[in-house]
Amino acid sequence: MTNILILGAGYAGLRAAKVLAQKKLDAAITLVDRNRYHYETTSLPEVAAGTRRAQSILLPLPENLPAQVNFIQATVIKIDRTNKQVELADGQPLTYDYLVVALGLESEDYDIPGAAENALPIVDVKSALAVKKQLETNFQNYQTSQDPDDLRVIVCGAWFSSFEFMGALVNRLPRLAEHYRVPLDKIEIQCIEAKDMILPMFDDDLTNYVKKWLADHNVILRTGTPIKEVQANKVITADQTYTASTLVWTTGVRGSHVIGDSDFEARRNRVMVSDQLSLDDDPNVFLLGDVAAVRQPGKPYPFPATGQIAFQMADAAATNIAADLNGEPRQDFVFNDLGTVLALGSKDGVAKVFGDHKLRGYAAAAMKRVIDDRSLLKQAGVKAMVKYGRLPL
Repeated sequence: MTNILILGAGYAGLRAAKVLAQKKLDAAITLVDRNRYHYETTSLPEVAAGTRRAQSILLPLPENLPAQVNFIQATVIKIDRTNKQVELADGQPLTYDYLVVALGLESEDYDIPGAAENALPIVDVKSALAVKKQLETNFQNYQTSQDPDDLRVIVCGAWFSSFEFMGALVNRLPRLAEHYRVPLDKIEIQCIEAKDMILPMFDDDLTNYVKKWLADHNVILRTGTPIKEVQANKVITADQTYTASTLVWTTGVRGSHVIGDSDFEARRNRVMVSDQLSLDDDPNVFLLGDVAAVRQPGKPYPFPATGQIAFQMADAAATNIAADLNGEPRQDFVFNDLGTVLALGSKDGVAKVFGDHKLRGYAAAAMKRVIDDRSLLKQAGVKAMVKYGRLPL
């Protein structure tokens, strides 16, 4: 019997496990993740801002996996491709015939001094809850400290998650101010970005909409301002020091450190894969999601790592593994880009979907919720959506 080992239960890993199970192969399928739950990465900014309960974005793994999938809760340390083994923090190494690596992302600090020690990333449930706790602690402290920094938030980096976090936080500010009895007009949010341009996936009219939304809600956006150093409650640029008790780090992400610790040729822990999503020199090893770099036709850089492409990569990889086992030819991966949606809180946002169709305002925010619910539906089904309150009956 063929042994298929899947590392990581994010969008790509969980989807690959489910699709492989549906194909009823003569194979043992094992899914490994450090957590006993899958979480929706695209909803982490809302958890960090406190507008969404962490529990609502979790999907317990054991009870939501097909019977054909064996789940192991463990932390992956290293991949040994020479011996076809995966080393775990605890327990015996796992062997494989086919390996699917979907270990997800980590925060990228670009070696900026003090960033990792003094600013909080938003990369998983634990880190998102840490941001929420820091915000609430500082607002509570203001009652006795009267320190303006306790009501200041600096978001380092202007990535997708940066804007979704700020959008959700702006929505929550009136309730936060009332709950902690702090003056709403003294709360300050600013975003500091090294590049001059933001949100390159959108046309100028949509990025201008986002900029205006931020300005209308008193959020300061500083572009063309590289961060040189981060200290406790301080962000230092070339010509100024900005202070705040809450520093959030969203400058970018890289793939799992396991890639760097293993025998892979990678950039920022992302491995360039073949058109079939496997390694050219090791075709039984597939890499998906945040640890994979997929060539864009006609462009010098790979596709951005998104939930949308992770789903499609999982489907394609599972199909190619099944093709191997059934003696059929593999198929090249073709990404079907359905568009991009950015939510600014629960009632606003921008989107470019279905080609060049653009959405602004509530329609974009509603589209984001539809996408999130569709993701859960694909991963868990209608029963899970009802059980976890996403499809009330």
